[in-house]
Amino acid sequence: MKNQWRIVITILLVIVVAVFAILNVESVPVSFGFTTVHWPLILILLVSILIGAVLMILFSTITVFQHNRAYKDLEQASQEQLAALQKENDQLTKRLQNSKSKQVTGQQEKQVQELQAQIADLQKQLATK
Repeated sequence: MKNQWRIVITILLVIVVAVFAILNVESVPVSFGFTTVHWPLILILLVSILIGAVLMILFSTITVFQHNRAYKDLEQASQEQLAALQKENDQLTKRLQNSKSKQVTGQQEKQVQELQAQIADLQKQLATK
């Protein structure tokens, strides 16, 4: 629907320019500084419109290229940052696993010592009976 309105507006603008052209066919002098020429007014208007359209397209194309380059730079920076965060996450996960395994090992050693103490107490109790 949005593109249809653009087409309608473009057609209306073309019709307005065509009517304007029909109404302005007389020759007018145009001075370029070093020479003066007599051209139809509509030709001057159409050339001016064409130059304006070319400049608009040129500037918009430059802006689009700048935005695309900035987008690519941001995307690359975010990918690098994501990779760095993933690497840091992996390192922290390994440290956490090592810490947990050390805690488990410490708990197991404590349990072994407790069991050995219980065995020693039971042996003493058997020896006294």
